[in-house]
Amino acid sequence: MRGGMKREEIAESHAFWRIFALGVMMVLALFALGHRLWALQIEESRAFASSQMRQSVRRVLLPATRGRIFDRDGVCLADNRPSYCIALFIEDLRRPGAWSNTVNAVDARLDELSLQLGIPRQIGRTEIERHIYRQLPMPLLAWQDIDEETHARFEELVTPNAGMDIVVQPERVYPEGAVMAHLVGRVGRDKPKAPDGEKAHYDTMGMKGRDGIELTRDATLSGVSGGQLLTVDVSGYRRSVMDNRPTPGSDLKLTISTRLQRACYAALAGRRGAIVAIDPRNGDVLALCSSPSYDVSAMTPRVPADLWQKLLEDPATPLLNRAITGLYPPGSTFKPAVALAALRQGLSPNFLVDCNGVFEIGSLRIRCAARYGHGDNITMRKALEVSCNPYFCELGVKAGVDAITTFAREAGFGTRTGISLPGEAAGLVPDDAWKRRTKGGGWSKGDTANLSIGQGFLLATPLQIALYTAMLANGGTLWRPRLCADEAPTIVRKVAIPAKDLAVVHNGMFDVVNAPKGGGRRARVNGVTVAAKTGTAEYGPMRNRRKHAWMIAFAPLHDPEIAVATIIEDGESGGTTAAPVVAATLAEYFGTTPEPLEGLERLGGLERLEGPEGLEGPAVEPRGDPAAREEEAAP
Repeated sequence: MRGGMKREEIAESHAFWRIFALGVMMVLALFALGHRLWALQIEESRAFASSQMRQSVRRVLLPATRGRIFDRDGVCLADNRPSYCIALFIEDLRRPGAWSNTVNAVDARLDELSLQLGIPRQIGRTEIERHIYRQLPMPLLAWQDIDEETHARFEELVTPNAGMDIVVQPERVYPEGAVMAHLVGRVGRDKPKAPDGEKAHYDTMGMKGRDGIELTRDATLSGVSGGQLLTVDVSGYRRSVMDNRPTPGSDLKLTISTRLQRACYAALAGRRGAIVAIDPRNGDVLALCSSPSYDVSAMTPRVPADLWQKLLEDPATPLLNRAITGLYPPGSTFKPAVALAALRQGLSPNFLVDCNGVFEIGSLRIRCAARYGHGDNITMRKALEVSCNPYFCELGVKAGVDAITTFAREAGFGTRTGISLPGEAAGLVPDDAWKRRTKGGGWSKGDTANLSIGQGFLLATPLQIALYTAMLANGGTLWRPRLCADEAPTIVRKVAIPAKDLAVVHNGMFDVVNAPKGGGRRARVNGVTVAAKTGTAEYGPMRNRRKHAWMIAFAPLHDPEIAVATIIEDGESGGTTAAPVVAATLAEYFGTTPEPLEGLERLGGLERLEGPEGLEGPAVEPRGDPAAREEEAAP
């Protein structure tokens, strides 16, 4: 009995421990399973979520709506229009099996749709295959920028949810076309930039500035791109979409007057040249016109290859913005600067020269516009009126090259103006150091004589000449040209010009337009007193010399509101070719008309004074102390 009881107790004890061990093992197994579940669902959830995102989520960048551009009066210069496109959604047209099955289905659907709508296909099988392999979750744009009739036919004939729909893309439009082409510029298609710098899987092409204001102020106009998050299945087809809306670009207002710009473009009438108009009170650019121009609308959003080649090969260089990039010798428009430089050196406005029609120094002979000369005792004011070359050659040599180049640089020559446009040229103010460095020889008095009439190596852009004209008009303030209204007016420098010196130049420029035989009489406009200076700059080889026609002007004389610089390439002369263009520009600005040449012998608009040069006629009162009118005796 005892032996049997003992064996039973031992068996029970063994069973207990076996059950206990099994229980412990189960608890441990449950603990391990729980720990693993905790690790999978809690500790490693971010890693799995990230992996899931990488495998099933695609990021798409969406460009922002581009800001518009307006002129100073609210006229729209660059806008956006909706471009309607027919898009196919591949996930709704997919076929089982090989990818070629889906390609065949899409290709057949395009043929069917082409017949339904009565329009030719824009894409072929190659484009379908490329889209499926590279951008499967994205809509396939089968037709872009369809017309209203096609749009209406699509809405009427195509069954909703048939794997296709109308999507809208913005397109840039330029209502003023060629009139504003060089100034406003153009855009092209480009990928938008991600606001956070992260890489996107796909993008919808947006617009990027390529030239003009569209380029220099692209950051303002382009806004902040948004995006879409697409979830895709294992095959890459789209399942769902979540949008993050872009932030539209800001509108931009310019200082340009469209009305004045149109008048400038019409005045140039297809000739090669440029017109720049500046407000001398604050540096606002009122007009900046280059001719010939081009139809910017035909180059947006893409430039057709044949059109681009045609523009590049055109000998008239319509792509060149002559107003800021064209470099020309300023000719006689530079003479007021020479006069002020000489007056600064202590020379008198009564400095006299006998003009016999030619200036000679060494082997150099510079002819005057008057073949037989202007006669004896030509003074500074008269020399400005008749644009006497021998006078300014003598005056320049007397003042010296350093005085002239110093004043020229103060007046903005030889330096970029800083206008908010790409491609601006700096121009050139030559001197002895420059000539030795580039030509291998030193400066001569003949070089100074050439410089004194705005010829030789001196080069400037029409914009620089316009700002120099504005400085003459306002008495010495050189402005940075302000093209965008959100820029603050900025003074580059104040050029020291005594009031009595300024009066001499203003008197001479007044006579250019208003004296009975003034060379700029064709620049007169009704009801406005205009001061101006003509210029005819020669260029090219001596056997085939050609001429650029210049005129600078400002008005009204006593309280200038506008300063204008005009150049016509290969013109006859400043007074003949450029002056009527200036008259048309000023007449448009003041809301009047050019004054006819008949009966223009009268003098008017100013008080008659005995001027400091002893010439009776209209004169400009020097500003400041009346004692400043006293002129130094002629040397």
